[in-house]
Amino acid sequence: MANIRQAEYLACDFCDRVQPLEKIVAKKKISNPETSIRVIKGILTKSALINLIAEQNDIPRKTAIGVFNTLESVMLGSVHPRGVGQFTLPGLVKITLRKVPARKAGTLIRNPATGEMMKGAAKPASVRVKVRALSKLKSAAIS
Repeated sequence: MANIRQAEYLACDFCDRVQPLEKIVAKKKISNPETSIRVIKGILTKSALINLIAEQNDIPRKTAIGVFNTLESVMLGSVHPRGVGQFTLPGLVKITLRKVPARKAGTLIRNPATGEMMKGAAKPASVRVKVRALSKLKSAAIS
């Protein structure tokens, strides 16, 4: 194998042997995700979601677990207090954080029932998580 070009063969990450590039690259044609929406009739657990990812992409379950864990860690790292403060799954969901300042006791607030101004209780500073649906998710819910 000394005279084989490196472009034709690629080392597998999870095994010791070298495999041809054609075996590693998926032979299945990837369809347009917008046209092939598969209706799910039940609630998916974490395990069921990982199995679905592995099955639809013809990858081992361990690889699907890795993909899921990577997506989870990127999402949690983005909304971490020292993170960027927002995470976007393009076309599907945008998660943003909003820092709410502390409120002193006796601050005038509006009573939502009557509209009357009244003194409010003290509240500590907090962070609100806002999850917003984006275009692909909205169109899938409508159709």
